[in-house]
Amino acid sequence: GGCIPAEFLDTPVDYESLTKLGSIMGSGGLVIIDDSTNMPDFVNFFMDFCEDESCGKCIPCRVGTVQIRKLLDKLISGEGKPEDLEKLDKLCQLVKSTSLCGLGQSAPNPVLSTLKYFKNEYDILIQPTQTVEAGES
Repeated sequence: GGCIPAEFLDTPVDYESLTKLGSIMGSGGLVIIDDSTNMPDFVNFFMDFCEDESCGKCIPCRVGTVQIRKLLDKLISGEGKPEDLEKLDKLCQLVKSTSLCGLGQSAPNPVLSTLKYFKNEYDILIQPTQTVEAGES
């Protein structure tokens, strides 16, 4: 799968059109969510699924999906750093290009597509929170 924004709502649901947007047909399912959905949390759900469903035969899928989910957990918990976004992207590209089966090759798609179309939601997670000490105003 992949996550595409509302601006592409009129895109034909076919292999070529979805591939251009960074998604795939998969099993033909389509999920529509509203703008209140937290995209990093949403893709973490998919990574949990992929991690559980990995057969374990190849290292990129077996280990890579776990590492992708751990990086997502780190970001979601507010412990992420700017360089973690680059690590996440590179790890997803590696898992996608080196996994043996379709699950491993497509597992990173939701992360990659949200990094492309919803990057601001990841950027917010790594911005330092500003606090004001008592008496500083």
